[in-house]
Amino acid sequence: MYLDTVKEIQKLEEQMEQVKTQARTQAREAQEAAEKAGRDLLAETRQTIRQADAAAMEACEAQAAQQRDAVLKAAQADCQALRDRASGRMEDAVARIVERVVGR
Repeated sequence: MYLDTVKEIQKLEEQMEQVKTQARTQAREAQEAAEKAGRDLLAETRQTIRQADAAAMEACEAQAAQQRDAVLKAAQADCQALRDRASGRMEDAVARIVERVVGR
């Protein structure tokens, strides 16, 4: 009877060791899976950020091109206005210069 009890206790201890080993294995596998999921999520997030950065950069470049075109158009209009004003004054300026040179 005593021997049966000892054998039963040994058997239970062996079962408990197997359960512990299985629990450790499951915990390690769960940890590895969680780490992999974390790495995958990090990689996905980085990719999303890169795509968002590229889209933002593209939008900024398009906006800058529009602003550049608007400024260039305004500068060209200002230059043309200056040319027109200078052209309108040219005859008067030539007449005054001729008057001064000839009048001397």
